[in-house]
Amino acid sequence: MVSTTTTALFFSSTLCLILPNNYNVLSFPLSSSQSSNPKKLLTNKKKGAQGFGKKTSDPILHTVDTSQTITDLIKFLTSQNAKGFSREERGCEIGISDESGMRGVYASKSFKNNEIICQIPSDCALALSNPDLGGVDAPTVAHCGRNFLDMYTNHPTASKTWAPYLNSLPSLDSAHFDATPDFFTDEEIEAMELPWSKKQVEQRLVDIAELCAKDDISFEDLQFATWLVSSRALEISVGEQEDSDVASDLGASDGNVKSIRVMLPFLDMINHSSDNANCEMHLIDPEKDEAWFAIRTKRPIKKGKQITISYGTGVETSPALLHNYGFVPSGNRFDKLMVKTKGDDVIDSLEGWTTSLEEDESLLKNPDLSGNMKKILQMRRQLKLSYT
Repeated sequence: MVSTTTTALFFSSTLCLILPNNYNVLSFPLSSSQSSNPKKLLTNKKKGAQGFGKKTSDPILHTVDTSQTITDLIKFLTSQNAKGFSREERGCEIGISDESGMRGVYASKSFKNNEIICQIPSDCALALSNPDLGGVDAPTVAHCGRNFLDMYTNHPTASKTWAPYLNSLPSLDSAHFDATPDFFTDEEIEAMELPWSKKQVEQRLVDIAELCAKDDISFEDLQFATWLVSSRALEISVGEQEDSDVASDLGASDGNVKSIRVMLPFLDMINHSSDNANCEMHLIDPEKDEAWFAIRTKRPIKKGKQITISYGTGVETSPALLHNYGFVPSGNRFDKLMVKTKGDDVIDSLEGWTTSLEEDESLLKNPDLSGNMKKILQMRRQLKLSYT
């Protein structure tokens, strides 16, 4: 294993992530269970747990990603006793959709409801702050981006230890890079119109700039590291917290809640579904030294079906998904909760926008539309549909 020490090691070549007893999860919906034998959870075949199996659609055709980087990543995880990745027990595979060209994770065999598809040990998670400090050493996602650079990417030893994972991450110029609004031009940021979105991107740019000036990091390097963390890390809150109001915070986590972020190799390639995720992140034996991050089915899944989970709080609005992950889903029922708040950061009615729903839909048909403007118009369209 990468490390089996009893304390968390940071700024070193090894890591053992110690999960606090009083944890909550902010960045993915996550359930937990206790089991003295995690292998038993791999074949959960309870009768009557039918889920929504009769409603599953046909599997999405895809081409398996057999690139050297993915091969090395799977080899690394298998060497760390991760389950569901070896040739003998493989339950999932990374593939490219033949229809959309998007990379995702697909079931390589059929699963019943409440089965574990794959799992990685907690010491394969890359911590981005010190759990003992409750995340106070990384109060913003930009701080986590800085720690990612210091602790892994630019660390001479850790960069070699984690190379199979680091090499699998997208680059700025890769097809797998989905720009978040902090990469938008000033004109594009204004085009979002929603006050909440403009405030969020302004604050992120300020956070990045301040850290660059303080720690002598290039803006481009920290901005991209911040994007990696924002779009891929799992956030675990430390300590008690009150349930957040989905409508009031637009699906974003409370900045005052103490939390730590971790990055999960392979699992972070699973795509998002706002309304119809078929799996969820699951934590096995969270209070033991050998805890596991796992993907568990919410209903039966056919072989070849894409595996999806809900990102963020699980109730993320379209503006929050664009801000943190760089995309807008085709449907999102949580947007209706947001537009009902009618607060200072929300546009009260359709009349408050500079364009109509019909005008945005017409603009979306323009074949020369830039990728960023397409996302902006998709977000505006989603919100305008939510007023009705």
